[in-house]
Amino acid sequence: MRLPPCTAISLLVIAVPLVGCATPAPLVRLNPKAADIIWVGGRASVRQENGGVRVATAFEHQDGPLLGLRLEIENASQARLEVDPKNVTFTKCRDETVGSCAPTQRVIDPEQALADLDVAQSRGMADAANTQALLGTLVLLNAVGDLSSAAHGHPSSGLNTMAAADLMENGAAASNNTLATIAWRRQIWSNQALRRNTLDPGQGAAGLVYLPIDLRANYIWLHVRVAESLFQFRFEQVVTQTALPTTGAQARRF
Repeated sequence: MRLPPCTAISLLVIAVPLVGCATPAPLVRLNPKAADIIWVGGRASVRQENGGVRVATAFEHQDGPLLGLRLEIENASQARLEVDPKNVTFTKCRDETVGSCAPTQRVIDPEQALADLDVAQSRGMADAANTQALLGTLVLLNAVGDLSSAAHGHPSSGLNTMAAADLMENGAAASNNTLATIAWRRQIWSNQALRRNTLDPGQGAAGLVYLPIDLRANYIWLHVRVAESLFQFRFEQVVTQTALPTTGAQARRF
């Protein structure tokens, strides 16, 4: 038994997204808490020096569920030093007492982030190829069905074929957007994040370190270990709740 055109088209739809009200995420900023704050390009920066090593840091931006801090390290000693994001950690605290602090964690490892993006890219390309192959088959099958319907005096106006072709086009666009996002994230972790570097005397390294947002924290300590020196910077976390602008259409809808 051959399905009616409308029923056949409905079987091509895998999932229909639910339309709802999206709530804006809160804005999170980190303000350094130190006696000596230096403003550089609009950023409140703090710096320390110890053992011939100079370290400076400043809050850079919020990236979705992550906070990015710019970290600069200069080797002013006479020895070769190694800078490694694995030696950068952070501690989240509810208040200024030690008892309110959670266990110290490492910032996000850029090498692991890049490896995860490689996996996501590989899976995304495979999923896109499989989806296009499936929908391409459906285009052919529905084209035959449409021709058969017309031959038997029941023209379907090619609705089934057009529906499958539209799904192919939409699927390809979605896959391209996903892969473009992965490529953009890869560029950030490759070129902007602080990565492992060997610094000869007089050399420096700079980049972004990322840590996940915890809205319950009021203070964030950033710990940077270089050779035998430990640098610690305290930031106050400021959370600003945002709200959607209320319009007549939104008021009627919600």
